Amino acid sequence: MTQALIVLHAAADAPDNRALTALRLAGALMADNKDVALFLVEAGAKLADPALDAANPCHSLFYELLEVGMQVYVCGASMRKLGWEQEHLPADVQRSSMKALSGLMTAAGQIISF
Repeated sequence: MTQALIVLHAAADAPDNRALTALRLAGALMADNKDVALFLVEAGAKLADPALDAANPCHSLFYELLEVGMQVYVCGASMRKLGWEQEHLPADVQRSSMKALSGLMTAAGQIISF
């Protein structure tokens, strides 16, 4: 199966909806039988915040995609900025690093950045 990597810098509550577009694309890629890895960095890390407002259109889609196998990684430096530890993240979301991102990029057949 082809792997797609989506790197998300945009906040889930940004008015331009880039985070929602990234998630919609992830869903479409998965429906096309592609493995999807989502790497959250800077403001994008807040997508993995369990306190994200349930009314945010990204919230339910994010958890639906996690349930069907989307791999989610959060930049460790971004987590430090937010004061988060691994325990803050949802169960299937992993703390990660730029070194790990490099490996994901090497393995990915497609790389998309939002």
